[in-house]
Amino acid sequence: MTRSARLAAVTAEATASTALAAYRAKIDGRDELTAATGLRPEQVLLADAISELGADGLAAARAELALLVRDEGILYGAHGRNWSIDPLPLILTSAEWERLAAGLAQRARVLGMLLADIYGEQRLLASGAVPPQIVWGHQGFLPPASGIPTPREDWLPLVACDLGRDPSGAWTVLGDRTEAPAGAGYAMANRRLTSRVMGELHLNARPARLRSYFAAMRATLQQLAPRRGHTPKGVLLWSGAKAPTAYEQGFIATLLGYALVEAEDLVIRDGQVWIDSPDGRGLVDVILRRVDSGSGDPLEFRGDPGAGVAGLLEATRLGNVVNVNPLGAGVLENPAIVGLLPTLTRQLLGEDLILPSATTWWCGDAVSLSHALANLQGLLIKPIDRGPGPTAIPGWELTAAQRAELSARIKARPWAWCAQEPLPLSTAPVVTGDGLVPRRLALRTFGVQTEGGYQLLPGGLARVATDDGFLLGRGQFTLSKDVWVMDPDDAAETWQSTYDADSLTASRPSQVAPRIADNLVWLGRYAERADSSARLLRRALDLAQDHGHRPGTRGAQVLTAVLEAAERILAVDLGSGEATSARERIRSAVTDGELRGSLAHSVRRLSAAAHEVPDLMSDDIWHVLGRLDELVEGAKSRRDLAGALDAMVASTLALAGINAESLTRDATWAFIDAGMRIERAQRTLALLEHTLGRERAAVVEQQLADAVAEIGESLITKRRLAASGAARRRPGAAVTHLLVADAANPRSVAFQLDRLRGDLLLIGDDTLSDRVERLARTVSDMDVAAAFDEDRARLAAALAGHRVAVRGIADELARTHLTRVGTRRAVVTGWTPAGGRR
Repeated sequence: MTRSARLAAVTAEATASTALAAYRAKIDGRDELTAATGLRPEQVLLADAISELGADGLAAARAELALLVRDEGILYGAHGRNWSIDPLPLILTSAEWERLAAGLAQRARVLGMLLADIYGEQRLLASGAVPPQIVWGHQGFLPPASGIPTPREDWLPLVACDLGRDPSGAWTVLGDRTEAPAGAGYAMANRRLTSRVMGELHLNARPARLRSYFAAMRATLQQLAPRRGHTPKGVLLWSGAKAPTAYEQGFIATLLGYALVEAEDLVIRDGQVWIDSPDGRGLVDVILRRVDSGSGDPLEFRGDPGAGVAGLLEATRLGNVVNVNPLGAGVLENPAIVGLLPTLTRQLLGEDLILPSATTWWCGDAVSLSHALANLQGLLIKPIDRGPGPTAIPGWELTAAQRAELSARIKARPWAWCAQEPLPLSTAPVVTGDGLVPRRLALRTFGVQTEGGYQLLPGGLARVATDDGFLLGRGQFTLSKDVWVMDPDDAAETWQSTYDADSLTASRPSQVAPRIADNLVWLGRYAERADSSARLLRRALDLAQDHGHRPGTRGAQVLTAVLEAAERILAVDLGSGEATSARERIRSAVTDGELRGSLAHSVRRLSAAAHEVPDLMSDDIWHVLGRLDELVEGAKSRRDLAGALDAMVASTLALAGINAESLTRDATWAFIDAGMRIERAQRTLALLEHTLGRERAAVVEQQLADAVAEIGESLITKRRLAASGAARRRPGAAVTHLLVADAANPRSVAFQLDRLRGDLLLIGDDTLSDRVERLARTVSDMDVAAAFDEDRARLAAALAGHRVAVRGIADELARTHLTRVGTRRAVVTGWTPAGGRR
C-alpha cells in the first residue's frame, strides 16, 4: 500500500483496536488522534503503531525510553531529575506546519520591531499603542540598554512561542519566550531517542529533520561577529551545572562548538570581552546567553551581581561583542503584550495577525480591570513579571477569601496584572501504567533569525500533563513528546552558509579557563578515586569474607593490615579494630553518598565534575556514569557486594578508556590526565606506606604483598617476576619496587610522574614540569631493596615524603592554573521562574 493511500483511510486494524477503543472512551474535548467520526487521516500511521504494539509493547517502549534517558544523563529541573519522554509522537501534516510556521515567523518579526522601538525611538510608547506602564513597570526592561546599535534591523535572533490548540482546532498563542528561549536541545534529544524506540514508525512517517535549524543557528551566530578576518569566537554563558536546563545548555554548546563559560571565565579589557586563562586571553565575538539579562552586568543592572560580567553592556554598546538574545529582550515576555499583538501587527506590518493569541485583558485599562475583577473566578490571572511567585493563578481554584485578597492586590497595582481567558487545550494519547490515556498538550516552537527571515525548528517540543489540571502558565512540566512534521516527498533540508576565516581548520581551543581546568582536574582525580576505592574495598571485602571471623590467624592479620590502610586512605571507619563488623562497614563505605571518602561520594563528585563541563565530554561518558550510579544504588541491597564492586571496576576502566581514546591530546585532556596521575601516585604511595611500610611476619608479609599487588592492578606482573626467580624470597620488596620505581609498570608512581610531566608540558607549564621530572628521577632511583634491609620505618618515611612531594605539586598546579575568581551564581532563564544556581 502506498503512503498516500495509508493516509487516506482508516485501517480496519486500527478501528478495531481494543487499545484505541478504550482510549476514545476517555476523551473529553478535542483530541489530536481521533475525532467524532474516527481517526484523523494524518494519524493513521500512529494508530497502526499503537495497534501493532498493544498495551505490552507500548509499556515496553516507555520503559526503554526511560532507560535511554538515564543512560544518556538527560536531566531537567532544579533537582536534576531525569527527563521524561512519551513514546508516542505528536504528528502534524506538512501543510499544517507550513501555515503555523508562517504565523510564527510573522509574530517574531513584529516582536523584533517592538523590541527595536522599546530600546530605540519609543514611538509606540509615545503614541500610546503600547502603554508605557507595561514597559517601564516590567523588570525585564533595562533602561541602560537603550540606544545600543544592533547588527540587524528589528533584531530578535532567537524566539520561542508557547501554543495550545483550541476546540476548533486552531493553534492559539499562549505566550512568548524571548529572554533566553529553552527547549530546542530537549527537542533534539526527544527525536534521537524516540526514533530509536519507535524505529519502524519513524521509518514509515519520515518526519522532517531537525539539524537544519541548528545549522542555521550556528550560521547566524557566526555572521553576527563584529570583526572580520578571523574565525568568530563564540561562547555560551550558561547558568551552571545545577540549572534546570543545564543538560540542554551543554548540548547546544557542544552542537555549536562553543565553550561553556560562567561569568568568572570572562574579563573585560579595553571595552572587549576575553576568555581569561593561564595561557593568555582569547577575544570573544558572540555570547549566547542563558542567564537573565538583569544579571548580565553588575555595574549596570539590578540582578545577581555574581552572575554577570562587569562592563559587558559597555562592550556591547561599543560594538565589540554581540549578545544573543540582546540584553533586555525579556521585556517581550510580558503577557500584556499578547493582547496588543493583533493591533501592533496591523500597525507595523499592515497585516492581520495570522496566529490568534489567547484573549488577554491588561488591568491597567479601566474597562479591562472591571472585567477581570467581575470575572475573577473564571479567568487565569497573571502578573506581568515572571518573578519568584506563580506565573499564573487559576481564579477557579481560589477560595472566596483568596479571591478577595487577590482582588485587593490587583486594585493596588492594576498595571502589574493581566487576566487571560483559559484555553481548553487539546489532548493527545500518553502511555501510562494504566494504559493509553488522553492528556492535555501544549506546543513550544523555536525560531532563529536568518538573513532571509526566520527559520523554524520543524515541529518543536510538545509538553503533556499527567493529570487533567494542567496549566502551561504554572510553569509545570511533567512529560514531553517528540513532534513530527510529516515530510513531503520532495522536501529537502536547507543549509545556511557560515562565516570562517581564510581556511576552515579542525582544532580545539588551547585555552582552558581556571573554572574549567579545576573541574577537569577533579574529574580525573575522582575517576581515579572511584577506581582505586573500588579495588581497595573489593580486596578488603574478600579478606573479610575469608578471615573476618577467624581472629588471630595469619589471614586475619592481613585483613587487619588492609583495613587499617583503607581507613587511613579513605578516612572512613572500616572496623579494623573489630574485624567481625568489617563486611557491613565496607558496604557503607561503598554505598553511603553522604560519607566523605566513600566510593559513592567519589562517584557523586565525579558525576558533578563531568556535568560542570558537558561540552567537553564524550557522549559515551554519560552511559558509564549512569551505570556507576545504578551500581552504587543497587549495592545497598545486593547480596553479592563483591559482584557489584567487580562491575564498578569494569565501569571505571571503561571511563578511563573513554578519556584515553576519545579526547584530543590538548590542554583539556592534559588537565584530566594530570588529575588522575596525581591521585593514583598519592594513593599508591599511601597504600604501600600503610601496609608494607611496617615489619610483619614473613608469611603475613607475603600474603599482604599479594593483596597490595592486586589492589594496585599488578598481581599478574608480580607473579611473572616470581616465576622467573626475581625477588622470590622478598615479595614485599618486589611489590614495592614494582609499584614505586618500575617505570615500565603503568600502575607505578614513576610511570604516573612521567605522564604527569608530559601533561604539564602540554598545559604549558615548563617550570612545574621540571619539578615533576626531578621528583620522578628521585623515585626511579629509590633503592627499595636496601630500604627493606634497613629500618622499615625509614621506608615508610621515604614513601610519605614522596607522597607529600606529589601533594605539593598538586597544590602548585591548583595555585597556578585552577585558582578561580570566586564562586558565581547565575540566574536561570528557562521554563520555570528564574532562580539562583546555588
